[in-house]
Amino acid sequence: MDRLLFLDNSIPDDLYHPLSYWQPLLLLPFDVCRACTDELPTQTDAYSHIFISGSTASVLEDSDWMRAEMELIRAAVDRGRVILGSCFGHQIIARALFGSRAVRSRPAPEIGWPDIEIIADDALLGAAGRTIHGFLFHFDEVCDLPPDRATVLARSAACENLAFKIKNKPVWGLQPHLEIGIVEALKFLDLVQGEGIPERKSFFGAPENFPKDSGRIIALMKAFQQTRPGAV
Repeated sequence: MDRLLFLDNSIPDDLYHPLSYWQPLLLLPFDVCRACTDELPTQTDAYSHIFISGSTASVLEDSDWMRAEMELIRAAVDRGRVILGSCFGHQIIARALFGSRAVRSRPAPEIGWPDIEIIADDALLGAAGRTIHGFLFHFDEVCDLPPDRATVLARSAACENLAFKIKNKPVWGLQPHLEIGIVEALKFLDLVQGEGIPERKSFFGAPENFPKDSGRIIALMKAFQQTRPGAV
């Protein structure tokens, strides 16, 4: 029977509570493991699918719990598990599989609703040649993945890798917070106000970054959870 492991990467006093956004989208029976405080499973045989959440932590901190999570990711990839990482999850998959050079700090955060260009056909994101929209909020980014091992699926004008798939493996990374709707994202911006973070009201006067959502998340999560372990 299929079962999902939800790796919750929120940290103590985190303003982002990933499970609250993702739980309504989970179709499979699931277990939750908070990576920074709980003991990670020693093996992933009990799970067909693994979801790796976002976090306000930076994957560049390279803490003990992140290193343990990367070990779990590598083992799960080797065993053919179906894996999807969101935001921090997108980045920690890249770092686990391709090393520290696969993630870097951005010169400025990418925040808002820019055009997201789909540049390769994909079972989760759909056909190439389309532009979709969803909330972006990231200070780090995935970069320089080897083209013989990973396919870049999406990009924006400010970021060359907003989504990727590992070749010949059912493993995806997704930078946009497609799980956070417009109203929730605007509330989140008020919570995290600080240096480099634009005010909520600034987006209402910016036609190129006006809040908009393509509603792709339902189809994406259905396709992810219907993917079979070992599929390519």
